Amino acid sequence: MSAASGSLVLALLMACAAIQVDTGFDRNADFSRYKTYFWLGRPASGNASVDRRIVELVDAALRSKGWRKVGEGKGDAALDAEVLTEEEERNDTYYDGWTLNQNLGPADTVVTTFREGTLIVNVLDGRSMRPVWRGVAHETISENPAENEALAGQAIAKMFAAFPPAPASH
Repeated sequence: MSAASGSLVLALLMACAAIQVDTGFDRNADFSRYKTYFWLGRPASGNASVDRRIVELVDAALRSKGWRKVGEGKGDAALDAEVLTEEEERNDTYYDGWTLNQNLGPADTVVTTFREGTLIVNVLDGRSMRPVWRGVAHETISENPAENEALAGQAIAKMFAAFPPAPASH
């Protein structure tokens, strides 16, 4: 991935107001016992500054939840993050006329190419390396690096808004 597409990765997370974020977790995990973490795998988008910013944002989100970063292999939890990008196409057809629920006349089809980005953050149990939580954010990547950085911040804030999950009631 080139540096330009790497900066687009953050753009992906910043371009639209409707960032799609999904989270899931192991309902049997006791999140009250997780207070420290280490990075097992950092994002590798091909752009070191983008990767560094994602790590900073996740670290800040976890700090705000009372978690503390510790040396590799020494935490209650391990973090893993991935950044994926994919080129997408959308075809929109426009007709010159319309009557009685039918499109009439000549049509023009406009093909729009855009980059879609996905950020995945996994939290694993630090001892067993069993996944206990996952956050996934999807967004269209912008050409503007500052916009992408803002999107990354929004995506990570949304991802960690309800973190850690409340204990399951039995």
